[in-house]
Amino acid sequence: MRIRVRAPARIIIGFVVMMSLPAAVGCTASGSNSVDLHLRVIVPDGQIRREGVECAGARPFQFVHAQARFAVESQDGTVLTEGELPVGRAVNADPSIDWGAERIPTFCVTDLDLSGVPKHDRYRLRLEEGNTLEFGPGTGSENDPIALVVP
Repeated sequence: MRIRVRAPARIIIGFVVMMSLPAAVGCTASGSNSVDLHLRVIVPDGQIRREGVECAGARPFQFVHAQARFAVESQDGTVLTEGELPVGRAVNADPSIDWGAERIPTFCVTDLDLSGVPKHDRYRLRLEEGNTLEFGPGTGSENDPIALVVP
């Protein structure tokens, strides 16, 4: 039996803030015309999993999975870098709750470390399917990943 958990907006926002804290790399200049980007792609699927296991997005997000093609583009659609998504990891969908179980509602989170991306004011992450996710270069802090929630 599959249980679908719908997380209220405040939980998703809190999750994004919480997940942004422990990252090792944010957005830093690696040259005068390029930046290093750390993107955290969050799939709010609420799938029941063990925390920490490898995962891919569950329906309707099954297009977010290891080896799915992605591209980072400038606002005008110029492809700046492209590749394949790495494997995701299941994280607790609501850390404020002690679920008291081995399998809990989770989100699938995939981290992308991109070095030497040409510098722009705005970017777009294009996945094989789904909506394009727009973002800026971040704060420049090494501890502040750019959290992108797949709609």
